[in-house]
Amino acid sequence: MVGSDDTFDDQERLTERECVALFERVFPSGLGGEDVLDEIAPTGWERSPLLAVFHPSVEQIYRETVRVRQNIRRLTGRMPARAADPDPTLAEIAASHVERPIERDVEIRELVGRCLWDIFSDNHDVIGPDGRLADIGSFRGAGAFIAELVNRELPDARYDYLDFYMGTICVSDRADLTPVYAMIFRRLAEHGYDWKYAFPRLSAVYFDRPGEPLAASLERERERTELQALMDDTHREALERAKDQPPPATVIAYRRVYGTEPPGWPPRG
Repeated sequence: MVGSDDTFDDQERLTERECVALFERVFPSGLGGEDVLDEIAPTGWERSPLLAVFHPSVEQIYRETVRVRQNIRRLTGRMPARAADPDPTLAEIAASHVERPIERDVEIRELVGRCLWDIFSDNHDVIGPDGRLADIGSFRGAGAFIAELVNRELPDARYDYLDFYMGTICVSDRADLTPVYAMIFRRLAEHGYDWKYAFPRLSAVYFDRPGEPLAASLERERERTELQALMDDTHREALERAKDQPPPATVIAYRRVYGTEPPGWPPRG
């Protein structure tokens, strides 16, 4: 599955080299430099609420586990699938929980990298002062681009696109990420860059298989059509729910920096 982006299809884009140069200007001391730390965690990483992104409480892990299983059951209730296993109890989660040591330099870079994906990818657009897009690739390509940035800063790191693919989607409920997004937007604004919001949306991708029997091809096409219909329904439901919910942290951060709503907000069906 990949994102669906029907905006700025014909708009000029920065080259890959220019995108790299942009990040070097925006983060002159790197994604995890002391200047970044001073902005997002002025009292120190160990005392920052953002620490919970990597060191969640047992209760938070339990809530996340149950929510994921509920989402799976919601989907499998509309598509043929094997019944989900019973939810674990809080006691079971607590019994298997192991505290991780704090790794400040690694965690800051991972968090900034994930937040960068949320801004530069996820169908949003970062627009330069000359009108060109700072496009760092598809969902997967953006993850790979950010992984390479982090690998350059951490000599022993071996990140790949999966480490940043889908950004903060799995951890955004653990802490208020607005300070990180605001830090990124402030730096982009200083260099004349703007941002256009797009409501998240996924699309099913269908790959041809040369030589595949017709019956198998038709069955795969039927499955893809059903999956896309499910995604479309889910998108419409999410769009309706969003109208009654607070704006996402990215939008709140944009307001703080630019003093106005980002183009594309509020979303419209």
